[in-house]
Amino acid sequence: MHPVIKLISLITVAVFLTQGNPVTLLITGALMLPFYFVIPSLWQSAFSMISRLKLFFISIILVYLFLSPATWSELSDMNILLQVSAPGLFRIAVLIIIIFAVNLYLKTTTKEDILASLIWLFKPLNYLNITIDRFALRAVMTLDYIEQLNHKLTQYKQRKLQQKKLEENAGTSLRQKLRVTKQVFLNLVSQSAIILQDVLNEAENTSGKQYTIDCLQAPSFIQFIIPVLLFTFLFITI
Repeated sequence: MHPVIKLISLITVAVFLTQGNPVTLLITGALMLPFYFVIPSLWQSAFSMISRLKLFFISIILVYLFLSPATWSELSDMNILLQVSAPGLFRIAVLIIIIFAVNLYLKTTTKEDILASLIWLFKPLNYLNITIDRFALRAVMTLDYIEQLNHKLTQYKQRKLQQKKLEENAGTSLRQKLRVTKQVFLNLVSQSAIILQDVLNEAENTSGKQYTIDCLQAPSFIQFIIPVLLFTFLFITI
């Protein structure tokens, strides 16, 4: 499938999910399931993205609880609690499905195709004297530096986990195990700033580096049927 068609389909799904209902949510999830069963590795990356947002999801529930007219004593009733939390749970479900859709797009599309499709999609802005070359360059550099930062953090976490595993195998007490876990977390936080500075230094050292983005050919007319059918199908479910 053409990268531009993928991007348009992703935007269509995201828009309808934010404006839709539980039926739209279930249908969108059902449409993505075959891709996740065909490519099992997608599950791990999707759950990894979701786990990073768990505190954000909790904050959504807390916001709905604080803004509800029910008192704290009334919230002790499970039925009332579920009724108050239902809108927040639905918003969380919408975000999770969007994460699954974004993860599917990112894992099945190369970085170059993503940027090239963005350039192709926003090409009409050139008629308004708005150049998108600088935007494309910043996008490429941002993706490069994010990959470097993520790689450095992963290496650091692996070293600390190996150290923790060795200490656990040495037969330490529960208090010592908790102390080791706390120390690993504190070291990760303290080293994050150092790692980020290393990435910034590398960015300065690579000044003058040339980036090349190949221009995409226009998708075939018949491929536009996919987002049109997707739009029509999701519009009916609203």
